[in-house]
Amino acid sequence: MIKSHSAASLQLAVLLFSFVLQGQKTTLSFGSCHKMDDPNSDVILNTIAQEQPDGFIWLGDIVYAKDGDPKDLTQKYQRLAHKPAYKTLKQNTQVYGIWDDHDYGMNDGGADYKHKIQSRKDFFAFLELPKDHEAYQREGAYQAHDIGDNEHSVKLILLDNRYFKSPYKKSKEKGQRYQKDSIGTLLGKAQWEWLEKQLQSSTASVHVFGSGIQFLSNQHRFEKWSNYPKEQEKMVRLLRKYKVKNPIFLTGDRHMSELSKMDIGYTALIDATSSGMTEALTYNLTEENPYRIGPTIGEDNYGQLTIDWEKNSYKITFKNTQGDALNVHEQSLSKK
Repeated sequence: MIKSHSAASLQLAVLLFSFVLQGQKTTLSFGSCHKMDDPNSDVILNTIAQEQPDGFIWLGDIVYAKDGDPKDLTQKYQRLAHKPAYKTLKQNTQVYGIWDDHDYGMNDGGADYKHKIQSRKDFFAFLELPKDHEAYQREGAYQAHDIGDNEHSVKLILLDNRYFKSPYKKSKEKGQRYQKDSIGTLLGKAQWEWLEKQLQSSTASVHVFGSGIQFLSNQHRFEKWSNYPKEQEKMVRLLRKYKVKNPIFLTGDRHMSELSKMDIGYTALIDATSSGMTEALTYNLTEENPYRIGPTIGEDNYGQLTIDWEKNSYKITFKNTQGDALNVHEQSLSKK
């Protein structure tokens, strides 16, 4: 008589088989702007789960709560956590995440949001962040995770652009919502100190930075790192100072997807914006972005970063809800 395998044994077997098939590759899927009650939510979550990436990264607007309503935010996080399609995703891959504004609790919110402590509690509970994780010992939601082994290592750094952000001031400049703030902060002193230590000590081959808002695109009127030019410049200086290997920003927020690239001297900096898992729009597809490479995408989608260690290269692919490729960018890994 043949004994049946337990569900856990079967799941382990599937993961091991997937690892063998992938060989020397690391795959990280990512996305943002997601409403759980939209029909495409189930479709896209199940598609990502079936691909069994090494990780899935939320890049903000995981849920859309009523502005300033902590009870609504708590309920929405709990509802998504119990959604069958999301449970399937968690069974098939490791989930990571950082928030943006609507899952923080206030549209374009920052350090002055009065319910941010409760938001952080709900967010960490949703992520099921281990209680011994160092993120619990400080303010904010920023985190670092090491993925892979010593030979094929990825440092995932999730940056919090909400908890410490100086409040915006309305802009009088045509075409801009907010003034550029050269005095205020986006990340806050403690997070900057933590980030520099992460970069200084890292031996990873690839560095992935998760941010709720775009890092490179600087012409549109909405939220972006360039609203805080000194913070943006400081980030680039740190990358140069420590010659951070293969820096890749993964960003969200924009309800469209695009790829941006900038030469920062010793290497190229990539910003892959994947936005609109269920909330993609088309009105902003022609806006100016001096760093854009490739097309803009205005249909529901998610992104995927695939690192091929044998070929010493990586691909960034934007996929529709069914997993079909919409755009692919391939680039060599730098060994320096």
